[in-house]
Amino acid sequence: MVDGLTGELLAPVPAVDEASWRAALADAQSMLADLAVRRGATGPFRVTDHDVRAALSAHGGDPGGAPFAWSTRTARRALGLAAVRSLVAGRARTPVEGVHARVAESSRWVREGTASASQLDRWLAGLPPAALAAVGAEAVTWATRLWCALDWSAFPAPPLLGRDRWWDSPHSALLALRGRADVRTARSHLVVLTGPRRPSVRAELTLVTLVEALRARDGAVPGRVIGWWPDSGHLVRVEPGPSVLRSGAETVALVLAGTGAPVRSAA
Repeated sequence: MVDGLTGELLAPVPAVDEASWRAALADAQSMLADLAVRRGATGPFRVTDHDVRAALSAHGGDPGGAPFAWSTRTARRALGLAAVRSLVAGRARTPVEGVHARVAESSRWVREGTASASQLDRWLAGLPPAALAAVGAEAVTWATRLWCALDWSAFPAPPLLGRDRWWDSPHSALLALRGRADVRTARSHLVVLTGPRRPSVRAELTLVTLVEALRARDGAVPGRVIGWWPDSGHLVRVEPGPSVLRSGAETVALVLAGTGAPVRSAA
């Protein structure tokens, strides 16, 4: 028997009425199509969990309008996921080794001028040693928590790590939705959460379900979405269901409208 967070990821997903699911999916698709057409001239719109959190922030405490910038906080996930991939594949023995290998890779790519070098790689390559050490330490902490939280040998197949997925509206090239997850299995999607526990978290996780449902070519019901705070171990579960699709589409509408009005619970 597998317990803890691993058990949550492997647990069977409750059955969903197929007719109700397809009807809710059609309604969500119709709502998003209307949004894409009505707002297409003022795009582009790329809706992410960060946008949902900012739009639904009750007290305006989330700096949604602040431009993105690389920092120890924003870089830790990318570097930490790279380290965990190396650990799962057997290329690294510890999170420290995995992070150091990824940072060294960034330096090499930038030095050689390869096309693989990203903005993150160039930012890392320009840091002084002390700052680079701080970034690495933060990433090691992030990777260690995820690596130690799961029984990786319990998964029938290796999970997908850090594969964020996008859904592009077929009605407007200007509208796209992102579903962020850090660990994906056949039955579930794990999202590592940061910051305080907040009322908007279910809406953030619902976006993952919505994107998975919209991307499915056969109308298949996606797995559950689990939000996990490493600091406290607290979990938030969003099981797939018709109400989740409706809530997800409504949340996207609220983000595009720039309002912080509450949405129905995705529970």
